[in-house]
Amino acid sequence: MDPKIAALSIFIITYILIATGKIDRTIVAIWGALLLFFVPILTPQGLHVGLLSQADMLAHIDWEALGLIIGMFTLVSILRESGFFRYLGLLILKFAKFDVLLIFIIYAFMAAILSAFMSSITIMLFMATLTLETCSLLKISPVPFLIFEITSANIGGCATMVGDPPSIIVGVGCNFTFADFFANMAPIALIIFIVNLLFFYLSYSKLLNEKRDELKEKHKEYSIDPKSAIGDKKLMQSTLIFFLFTTFLLIFQHILNISIAFIAILGASLSLIFGGKKMPEIIEKLDWRTIIFFTCLFIMVGGLDKAGVLKDFASGIGHMSKGSLIATSFIILWSAAFLSSVIDNVPFAALMVPVIKNLSSVYNFPLAPLAWSLVLGTNIGGNGTPIGASANVVGLAVAEKAGYKVTWKEYCSVALPSMLMTVGTGMIFLYFRYLR
Repeated sequence: MDPKIAALSIFIITYILIATGKIDRTIVAIWGALLLFFVPILTPQGLHVGLLSQADMLAHIDWEALGLIIGMFTLVSILRESGFFRYLGLLILKFAKFDVLLIFIIYAFMAAILSAFMSSITIMLFMATLTLETCSLLKISPVPFLIFEITSANIGGCATMVGDPPSIIVGVGCNFTFADFFANMAPIALIIFIVNLLFFYLSYSKLLNEKRDELKEKHKEYSIDPKSAIGDKKLMQSTLIFFLFTTFLLIFQHILNISIAFIAILGASLSLIFGGKKMPEIIEKLDWRTIIFFTCLFIMVGGLDKAGVLKDFASGIGHMSKGSLIATSFIILWSAAFLSSVIDNVPFAALMVPVIKNLSSVYNFPLAPLAWSLVLGTNIGGNGTPIGASANVVGLAVAEKAGYKVTWKEYCSVALPSMLMTVGTGMIFLYFRYLR
């Protein structure tokens, strides 16, 4: 079988099976990764078994991302064990006076702001756990909150050069300074967040307003004591110190030149060492299924990369645009958005950086509009499906573990229109600011 056909076929079949939800997604992803190792491939040298070798499979796994996920999973689990998230949820409830709509907006705003300065994986681990605790107190489904937070986190990630990995890759690869990146991307991220806020308000206003009226009376009757939620004060204080220490290092990771995986594992290790007797139980309860799912997803995208599918697509953009800056920018924006809905946006961003630099050189285009198109497409495009970005997978996995399984239909019915609307907003902004 031709390598490109094999890689595409395995990826599409695996993707369809994951989307249907009839078979556990981790099992499907494992089979997809294994097929890349066993599928017969026809090359000029003859027929041989396996598109990816053992070395290829290991090379395409994003160990940095896995280390970050494992480390932050551990920190968040310990904080949850101490009662921190329930305590924080009660504090916000007390401030918001049980106003569901206000909490809905505050949580999304928190997700966007925090994701501008550190990995959205970390943020969604934190926000998903906090949201589940809060919604259990309000006796309301956390699903609308989680989907809004996921989309907000991915939007916030494109505001600065230290946000999500695609922002880092494009910013560094195109030699932008932090100030350049922030000045150009923060305003559009803010506009897109507002558009997304209006969209989600209209989508869920009936549900939120009904619950809002119902809880007004409850607030008058219910005495809130946040401190009552703390199960282990000493554990909470020590873990918060290590969590803040880890967050600080993640924010300044590029200045300090320390691996993000090392930072996360270091923070988790310190928390486990000083956490006491419950820590072995915490390790056993980690969401290992999601970690395995991520690993296999990296391998499957690696198959597309090894076969040359991603490279062919990227190089075809230059031929399609026919020397037009507007056409080139819009093709990059929308192709990045749709591809980032179905594959990991990190390797795609890395692959596209030399492509846009080459397009800039060959056609004498300014590099900035192409770069901003790529940043917006890769970050916001990930909102389209449950597996479009790491934040989506992590946030929904936390919800599923708590008993709230979000189906593809439920997620895409809201998030996909949101993605199309926000990417369209980005296109309009790019045109009037850079392309006229």
